[in-house]
Amino acid sequence: MENLGVLLETRTRDIDAVEATSYSFGPFQLCPAEHLLLRGDTPISLAPKAYELLTMLVTRHGRLITRDELMKAIWPDSFVEEINLTVNISLLRKLLGEQPDGKAYIATVPKRGYRFDAPVVENSPAARESAEPAAFGRNFERNMERNMEPLAAGPGVPLPAETAAHAPTPRSHWPLMWWAFGLAAIILAASIWLVHRRHDSVSRTTESPQARELYMKGRSILRDRSVESVQQSIDLFHQAIDADPKYAAAYSGLADAYILAGSYGNSFLAPQVAMPKARAAADKALALDDTAPESHTSLAYIKLVYDWDWSGAEAEFKRALSLNPQYVNAHHWYSHELMAEGRIAESHEQSEMALYLAPTDALMNEHMAWHHLMAREYDRAIPQALKTIEISPNFVQAHRVLGLAYLYTRRFKEACAEFEKGVDLSHNDPVARAYLARCYARSQRGADARSILETLISDSSERYVSAAEIAGVYAALGNADKSLEWLDKASTEHAGALIYLNIDPVFDEMRRDPRFQTIVGRVNLIPLVDESPEK
Repeated sequence: MENLGVLLETRTRDIDAVEATSYSFGPFQLCPAEHLLLRGDTPISLAPKAYELLTMLVTRHGRLITRDELMKAIWPDSFVEEINLTVNISLLRKLLGEQPDGKAYIATVPKRGYRFDAPVVENSPAARESAEPAAFGRNFERNMERNMEPLAAGPGVPLPAETAAHAPTPRSHWPLMWWAFGLAAIILAASIWLVHRRHDSVSRTTESPQARELYMKGRSILRDRSVESVQQSIDLFHQAIDADPKYAAAYSGLADAYILAGSYGNSFLAPQVAMPKARAAADKALALDDTAPESHTSLAYIKLVYDWDWSGAEAEFKRALSLNPQYVNAHHWYSHELMAEGRIAESHEQSEMALYLAPTDALMNEHMAWHHLMAREYDRAIPQALKTIEISPNFVQAHRVLGLAYLYTRRFKEACAEFEKGVDLSHNDPVARAYLARCYARSQRGADARSILETLISDSSERYVSAAEIAGVYAALGNADKSLEWLDKASTEHAGALIYLNIDPVFDEMRRDPRFQTIVGRVNLIPLVDESPEK
């Protein structure tokens, strides 16, 4: 215990050593050395690039910073479009809200750049030496003391309040609180294990070995995310249900298969056909077993991509994770909702957790690449997508993410090569062809893009082709009117891709258009307007 005390005291000195100037404005405090933004005592999640942008603006408050300066400082080693800057500015404005006088914290200087336009108080390390600990430290200590109270009720555990009564400063609590934190972590891990075991014994058990085998095979095949694999899994889940009509997990698997059949990236059934079937299967699964996290996750995703019920979806995702914090797909699909809402840092946390729980899984590796792509962190998306392809060379979605990352960094030849692979691997799937057309459109191959587009429109009269994918091709071609026309159709069919309207780079040039903002509103999102000056 003496060695532990020395270690903790050393850790305390290390924390003191990195203290630096913090900045207070309105109800916020920015602590650059700790990479921390607080509203009152509450830490606020921010994506890395958004945090760097806010720090640069706040530390140079009251001064104009040009768009070129910001681009070079925040994205020094990678080529990205200026829209990345305006999107992050918009997200920061949404997060910070307005000052008491109604003004935005970040002002736009037309055709030049931005200025942090709010009073800022700089708190130097010297000034803080005589002040009370930082808000985050106070909050952490209070939370730890609360967590210690139930532990202190047990035999042989000392009460932290008694220790605190004689402590000269709050920092004297650190050794005890770190010990308590370790004990709490052990208790939490044991609780997770017990919840997981309980879940296994309730919702995953069937008396039919045949039903279980068919279910497991269906889940395994579903991970390929191809049209063929989704179709096969639907058949396997139906067979599992035939073998055991009371097998809740099989209905949940069927729900997920229909979700993928009618949603973004895999759609071969119209959402109006696929999603009611998915909902019926999810409802049946929940009727058989309301404690199954798989079923709550299925229902959450239906609410997200088909109902556009954002709060309802989030409640179901949280319910699933409360039942089993280790259910990978709940973290995976919940991160999609958070990203679509512009909650990038929270999406990153869920994506990281999914990958942590399934580090060798191709789908979770591809999803991490997708997260970086949508966060416009292309320098991180590319190596993550390449890693996924090493794990699963024929995974179409990994080639798609890599192609998009190349496309948005103007590596057109490499981008189109990835999309061409996607078309071959998917056996000429319409979604894959639509992405290839986008690439041709952006790489000065307009005739090739229009040729694919005409085929997609012709095919849509005989089979389901998502109107959202056709809208994306028109957007890449620069035809906003036709893109909006097809987006309107997509909103009528409740295309799953529409939840990403606020973040999909293909629509960046259309964000000012009131017609585009109207469609965003139909999806129950707040339009994210590109506030860059007109060119």
